[in-house]
Amino acid sequence: MRAAAALALLVLLPACVAGEAAMQETTRGLARSAVDAAAGRYLPGVPVKPYSDCIVNNATTDELLKLAGAAGAGDAQSAATRAWPVVQGVAARPDTRMCLVQAISSGDVLLRAQGLAVGELE
Repeated sequence: MRAAAALALLVLLPACVAGEAAMQETTRGLARSAVDAAAGRYLPGVPVKPYSDCIVNNATTDELLKLAGAAGAGDAQSAATRAWPVVQGVAARPDTRMCLVQAISSGDVLLRAQGLAVGELE
């Protein structure tokens, strides 16, 4: 009986892990679309992909879920409006700011657009 349960666990565990990975990738994809919409609306002229990469890669699981939820808010403007407070919170962190400076050659312009100064990185 125990051997059968162990065998079942060994068979089902990889499927669960694969399902979780797919769910995480879906959540990150939805979060990225919300960040893209927010960046497009609130940071015109900023390269969206590197900005979104830094935000998504530095967001907590809870923040990713909030951003993914914002992506389902309807149109791009609604998604941007709902996502922006979360995006601002993630962008204000030192690790995210360093990512933004490194990822975008005009990082100083990007940080100023967010109301952050390069000198605040320390």
